[in-house]
Amino acid sequence: AGGIFLDAERHGLENVLAETLERTGAREIFWEHPDIFSRFQIPHRLRDPLAFENRLVFSLHPQREVRFPLVLHAKRWTRAHASAVPLSACLATHGVAETGTLLHEVRSGQGRLLSILPEAHLFFLSRGDLVDNAQQLFSTWTPCGSLATLVTGPSRTADIEKTLVVGVHGPRQCLVILTE
Repeated sequence: AGGIFLDAERHGLENVLAETLERTGAREIFWEHPDIFSRFQIPHRLRDPLAFENRLVFSLHPQREVRFPLVLHAKRWTRAHASAVPLSACLATHGVAETGTLLHEVRSGQGRLLSILPEAHLFFLSRGDLVDNAQQLFSTWTPCGSLATLVTGPSRTADIEKTLVVGVHGPRQCLVILTE
């Protein structure tokens, strides 16, 4: 459906994050929530732990190289900053193997700007969170966020003069890193 799948188990997380930066042209990754680091055991350290409340947390990669531990920086959280983010990363709570659909849940107070405004969005998905089909997803899923979105690649439309436009209602690129 136009998304890009990367296997961290096979190629290593550092390598697939570097490939993500290369594919998107980004030099920064803005992380939606700190749960990603603990859930996927991503080594990191906070540059200034006191400066992270109500801030955009990001890692810098000037040469598009990724080295662990990631050094996390912070900047003020505003719509203007969020709309200028080149690449954001979040946790997908489930993935549907049959369609390539991801379930993204936004928690209360978190906001969804980082999942819809950037040019590229990266989902982290655990192999254990894969289900076979939508029926299995809806029979096992227990909502835990304030908003849930099903994403099957970048949005696309051809309703104006039958010209295909990608990324109209969200990122132009959707990438998925599958981990163990």
